[in-house]
Formats: sequence, C-alpha cells, structure tokens
Amino acid sequence: MAKTYKTSAAPRIVLEEPVSAYEQTSHYELAAHAISKKYIKRVMSLSHLTVSDLIGIIPVSLDTYKRKSEFNPAVTEKILEVEEVYLRGLEAFGESFHKWMDTENVSLGGIRPKQLLTNSFGIRMLLDEIGRLEHGVLA
Repeated sequence: MAKTYKTSAAPRIVLEEPVSAYEQTSHYELAAHAISKKYIKRVMSLSHLTVSDLIGIIPVSLDTYKRKSEFNPAVTEKILEVEEVYLRGLEAFGESFHKWMDTENVSLGGIRPKQLLTNSFGIRMLLDEIGRLEHGVLA
C-alpha cells in the first residue's frame, strides 16, 4: 500500500511593495516569491532603467514582459539585486549615482557600471565598488 503524504501549500505571495514594506523579512526569503509588474516598474523608476535595459537583466523576453503581470522567483531575485544596488548608490551619492552608472569606469575594467547588473558577480562587484567609494578608497 502506497503512503500518502499531506502537503500544506504555503500561500502564494506576490511582492507588490518596496522591500522596506516587508519589515524584517530577508532578501533570501523574499527572493523565493513571485514579483508583480507594479514592483518592477517602481524599481525601473528608481533606477532610470528602460524596458530595453531591463530585458537585458531579467530572464524573460520582451514579449513575456509585456504579456505578464506577475513573474517567477528568478525575476524577483534579479529585481531585488538591482534595487539593492540603486538604493545603496543613491543613498551614498544622491542623483549623481545615475550618471556614474552610465559612465565608463576604469576601476571596473573600462565598462559602464550598469552593464554589471546582468549577473550576480557583477552585482557583487558594484556593491563592493560603492562600498569602497563610500569609504574613500579609490584604488
């Protein structure tokens, strides 16, 4: 006789509000949930990213982005990473951070920092560079 197991399906959570609205919940926990297009648009507004920029960062096509209103945890993770970079950069440097993200940077190998948003290693490099700049370490 086969055993049957009861599974309790956790309620499906879709992130709608900025990270700060989720109080003590860690990014690790938030990244496991779906994310709404409304949230993505808020991050686009914060970051001044265009839809074309965004499609180069998140793992969905332009058609999928246009068609859907909610996205899977892989998209959530990327959006939370982008949001973290911009919140930290804007807090440290104000609106001039946007220009910095679009300007070729010698310390990052001569590329525009915005190009590093495409993967987790690049995100880590950006956060490290922001931290160094905050503390006046230029080399």
